[in-house]
Amino acid sequence: MHKKIGLKRIITIILIPTLLLLPLFTILTLFSYTAFANEDITTYSRFSDVPENHWAFKAIHHLRSLKITNGIGNNQFGLGLTIKRSEFVAFLAKLMKWELISPEKGSFADNMDTTKWYYAFVETALKYGTILKDAEDFRPDEPTTREEMAIMIVRTLGYDTLANQLTYLDNPFDDVYKNTEYITIARDFGIIKGVGNNSFKPFATAKREEAAAMMMRMYEKLNYPINELHAFYAIRSAHQVEMFSSLDSVGFGWSRLEYDYDTNEVILNTTRKYDNEYAIPDGFSSPLNWAKENNVSTQLMVYANNDELVNIETEASIPLLEYVLTNSEIRKQVISSIVQHVNNTIKNDISVSFDGVVIDFEGMKGELLRQSFNEFLSELRQELDKSNDNSSNMINGRGNDNSSNTANNSISNKLLYVTVHPKMQPGQEYFDGYDYRTIGEVADKVILMAHDYYAKKLNNTEMESGYTITPLSPINEIYYALKSITDIDTGVQDLNKIWLQISYDSVQWKLKDGKVINSYPYSPDYESIRQRLLTDVTMNYSNLYRNPYISFFDDRDETHNVLWYEDSRSVEAKIKLAKMFGIKGISLWRLGNIPDYEEADTAKKIYMDVWQKVIDQL
Repeated sequence: MHKKIGLKRIITIILIPTLLLLPLFTILTLFSYTAFANEDITTYSRFSDVPENHWAFKAIHHLRSLKITNGIGNNQFGLGLTIKRSEFVAFLAKLMKWELISPEKGSFADNMDTTKWYYAFVETALKYGTILKDAEDFRPDEPTTREEMAIMIVRTLGYDTLANQLTYLDNPFDDVYKNTEYITIARDFGIIKGVGNNSFKPFATAKREEAAAMMMRMYEKLNYPINELHAFYAIRSAHQVEMFSSLDSVGFGWSRLEYDYDTNEVILNTTRKYDNEYAIPDGFSSPLNWAKENNVSTQLMVYANNDELVNIETEASIPLLEYVLTNSEIRKQVISSIVQHVNNTIKNDISVSFDGVVIDFEGMKGELLRQSFNEFLSELRQELDKSNDNSSNMINGRGNDNSSNTANNSISNKLLYVTVHPKMQPGQEYFDGYDYRTIGEVADKVILMAHDYYAKKLNNTEMESGYTITPLSPINEIYYALKSITDIDTGVQDLNKIWLQISYDSVQWKLKDGKVINSYPYSPDYESIRQRLLTDVTMNYSNLYRNPYISFFDDRDETHNVLWYEDSRSVEAKIKLAKMFGIKGISLWRLGNIPDYEEADTAKKIYMDVWQKVIDQL
């Protein structure tokens, strides 16, 4: 089992104000770049034409240390020179560490000379999709335009198919009229920037030092590890409790906000009353002890869904969360109950406390709830800040005395985590009752629930047509969700507060005579899916959605089946995309349902080593 890696509290060096004034490519200070900046630059031979006070000095020499460039000869980098198309694809190929290919015959009319230094780089770039065979010539000696650079960067990162799905996006710059989606992606990733006045100058050329800065931004995005891993412990999670040793924090799904019809009041239900699946289980002290022993921060998850209706004295009905959030007195009572349970929850004469709370209020829409939720969180924050409880993670009076853990430090306030629904692409209805920017200012962490995009029910027309295209987490939707929550104006301003949540669900449709026979999807567990994968099924992986699915015939009921699920490839794709947006925290829903299998000793690879792939990102 991998232990937690000590990258949680990496200190980010703040750029001096003069760097912020650069009109073009500003160097981003991320982990390995920061580490390089702290090293003795003389370890790497300095280019004679790059002054130490040049804005790209460190980027250029880091590129040299990675053996991506050795300059243009005579120990010169070529500062101020425009970068040629051949040079740029060579940078990209080296950055990606691709194995170079050198076919007997070139693919372009002007790339037939196998003795040219760039011959193999051009052919390799074509193989990996950085460039396309869409013209007779490659034009290796021509300067690279800024538009071409954006396109090649996006294709190198593997997002060409994604770009073709984003044609609905508005132009990111006033002077961009084509290839908008490529330029948008490269800008959203922070790899390229405009030149001021909302202009991009797509047909202008770039200098070698600007290309070096872009290469380093790509390098950081690709290589910066995930530094925070969170998971939920709820609903049959016990058999994966040993995963705590790799977590930074865990949310215990042991409470649910409900309307008690016996007392006509809103309660924080931690019991099995009303068939509450989010109840404190028997033997609850065991996982809490596991968390304490592994220095894992603990939060009490408070779940509520706005679909539930409550009867008030007028005998009218109102959604639960609307009833709670828009009523100041009810809001106050609920907050008091939450804080009380965070500080002192008692069951079977055992008293426990948590390091904080996860507010998981789902299904909210509209401006009224947006504003009311903001007020609720602000008021809850104030009450939590009063809770400097010295017994955090205490069970039977035994506490965690590791003062290095901020969450367990006796002078620290209780932590507030908040889950939010993702924004959907224009024209789609979604739960818009979440003000990302304000929530990000109030909360310690914001958990983006970018999952469960599949159809929850098929209508008759869809069933008759045999519709089964229901990926769980299509990559284009994940992109839009990440783009929205990181928006510079309306998103969470501190990217370190954002965690992308990954859920392990499954969706199965049964068909007879080409028609779907179940309007609601089946959801087999991952052990059943694994057993099915080991049989004679047709495995598929949609490059369009970055989601796997299988098709098979079930002779027990004589049905054809289509089953969508998550595997190590789809999970890795989501984590990679999150890192591209500068997000370095992941939340998992939930322990007990995470595929954790070694690959069988057969020729058939089934990609069920999901947990290991997550750990590999740390």
